[in-house]
Amino acid sequence: MLFKSSVLVASLTLLVAGCASVAVDPGNSKNLKASNINVQLGIGYMQQNNLEVANQKLNRALVQNPESAVAHNAFGLLQERLLEFKKAEKYYKKATELDPKNSQANNNYGTFLCRRGRQKESEFYFLQALKQPLYKTPEFALTNAAVCQIQIKEYDKATKYLHKALAVRSNFGSALVNMAEILSIQNKPTESLQYLRRYHLVKNATSKSLWLEIKNYLALDNREIANKKLEQLEKDFPDSKEFKEWKSINK
Repeated sequence: MLFKSSVLVASLTLLVAGCASVAVDPGNSKNLKASNINVQLGIGYMQQNNLEVANQKLNRALVQNPESAVAHNAFGLLQERLLEFKKAEKYYKKATELDPKNSQANNNYGTFLCRRGRQKESEFYFLQALKQPLYKTPEFALTNAAVCQIQIKEYDKATKYLHKALAVRSNFGSALVNMAEILSIQNKPTESLQYLRRYHLVKNATSKSLWLEIKNYLALDNREIANKKLEQLEKDFPDSKEFKEWKSINK
C-alpha cells in the first residue's frame, strides 16, 4: 500500500534566499530595488498567513519590475496558497522562462506540477534546478523528484534521487523517511527501520513514520513493538489518515 509521500519541499525560505541574486539595472535601480524589497515583504506576510497584504506587496513588486523571475515565483506560490491553480501555473512557468537558471523557480514549478498530478512533467524542472552548480540546496529538488517518482511507482528511479540527496545531506529528514517508505513497499522491513531510526534522530515522530514502523514490525512478526507504536499513533495522531486506515482494516 502506497500512501501519500511526505510534503514536497517548496519553501518560502528558499524564495527569500533567491532574492539576493537578482541583478539590478543601474538605469532603473530604484524600481528594481523596490521590487526586490516588496518581494521579501510579500514573502514575510505569506509566512504570517496575511495573504491579503502579501498579495498587495507582490502585485506592487511585479509592477515595479515585470521581468523579475523572483517576483513571479513568489506570486505563483501565493496563488497556489489561494487555490488559484491556473494563475499559479502561469506565474511559476513565467518565472522559469524569465530566468531558466533560477533553481528555486524550477524547483517550485516542479513541485507545483507534481502536486497537480503531473509527475512526469515535473521531473524536467527538478533536473533544471540541479544543473546549476551554485544551487545551495540540491537535496530539496532531489527529494522532490523522488517523491514524484514514488507517486507513480518508479521506485528504482526514486531511490537513485534519494541516495543523491543523502549524499549531499546525510541527515535530511524528508529523504530518510521516503527511503524508509520505498523499502517498506519493497518488503525490506529491516532496512526500512534503519532509515526510520536515522529519521527519528533528527525529526520527531510523525503519523507517517509511526505507521511505517508499525507495518515494518508487523512484517517482522514483532507484534509487541508494533502495538506500542500503534498506541503512540493513537495517542499523538488520533485524527491522522494512518490511524483511520488502521481502524478501517481492523474493524
